[in-house]
Order: sequence, then C-alpha cells, then structure tokens
Amino acid sequence: MNTIRRTIVAVATAAALATALAAPAVAGDTGAPLRSPVGDWRTSTHGVKQTITFTSDGQVYGDSGCNRFTGKYTTDGDRISIGPLASTMMACPQRQMDAEATFLTRIQAAVGYTATKKVLKIFAPKDMVRFVRA
Repeated sequence: MNTIRRTIVAVATAAALATALAAPAVAGDTGAPLRSPVGDWRTSTHGVKQTITFTSDGQVYGDSGCNRFTGKYTTDGDRISIGPLASTMMACPQRQMDAEATFLTRIQAAVGYTATKKVLKIFAPKDMVRFVRA
C-alpha cells in the first residue's frame, strides 16, 4: 500500500509542478481565461516594440519592430498555429532587425497559448512571448 500511496503522491506533485511551470504568473496576469486570442496586443523584444492583431476570421497582422507582417492563424482549444507570415522588406538598424527576426521566429513556432483580458502568452517548444492588451 505504501508504494501505491507514494506513486499517487508523486504523480499529483508532478502534475501540480508541471502546471505551475507551464505558465508562470506575472503581475497583471489576472482575469478569467479567454477562449480566443482575438484583439490587439503589444510586446517588446530586446527593447524593440512590436504589435500583433488577431482577427475573428483567422487573420493575423502587426508590426514586428521594423516591418509589417500578415498571415493566418488557427486555434484548437489552447493550441495555436501562426503562419506562414509575409512581411515587408525594409531595412532598419541592426538592433531592430535582430529583434524582428527573433520575434517572427518565436511566433511562427507557436504551439499553444493562454489569454486573459489583459495578457496573451504564446508558447513555442522552447520559448514564450508575453503580450499585453494594446
């Protein structure tokens, strides 16, 4: 019986830890979960401001720090797929170009998301982008 009890406790502890680590709480992350990322959001990468808008008809567009981008997205529960994205091709200072490349790579690698009234988190396999309502 002790082995079974220890196994149950270990599984419950692992599940609780995985949940806590999956989406760490940050100030402002309060509010009931939303079922959709639809809306206007903003973030920054390495100090470069970026925006993203999700429409109710599956379109996504925004400003990646230097260029504008557009494309499609789909959701299924808490899973999300973004892209492929098309982008303008303006040249900017290297700092902005680097931040833009990082941002676009992160969002196109998206596999999941959480959204509240104020915060949208887009999760990639090894990364997360946190947006606030614009």
